[in-house]
Amino acid sequence: MFTLHNPSDAAPLPGPISWGLELPTPRRLLYVSGQVGEDATGRIGDGILRQAELTWANVGTVLRAAGMTPQNILRTGIYFTSAVDMTDTLKDQLNKIRVGFLGGHRPASTILFVPRLMNPAWLIEIDAIAAEV
Repeated sequence: MFTLHNPSDAAPLPGPISWGLELPTPRRLLYVSGQVGEDATGRIGDGILRQAELTWANVGTVLRAAGMTPQNILRTGIYFTSAVDMTDTLKDQLNKIRVGFLGGHRPASTILFVPRLMNPAWLIEIDAIAAEV
């Protein structure tokens, strides 16, 4: 569905992403607003790992509502608050959660650290762009 662009003369990939994803003219585009680590009842996950699981699950819920799957994602924006201490171990754990959601699919991604999110209890927010070709 997508053509990956990960040139050998670019920097090494820092995780389960692609430097570029090309698609033919899409039939539909879906812009997923930032999702956070909160369930449908408003309960916020305890800690960054639980919030990351809930955040990806919430992205999946929006995709399913549009009749899409994680395989339709072109790009993600991932925002962590400065309260998250990104150690190598935590990075590995977060990548495992990401791969658990995306499988072998590797959309383009940007990861940013921000001072805080709208609710100070939120530690992560993910937005996405998905397409159907």
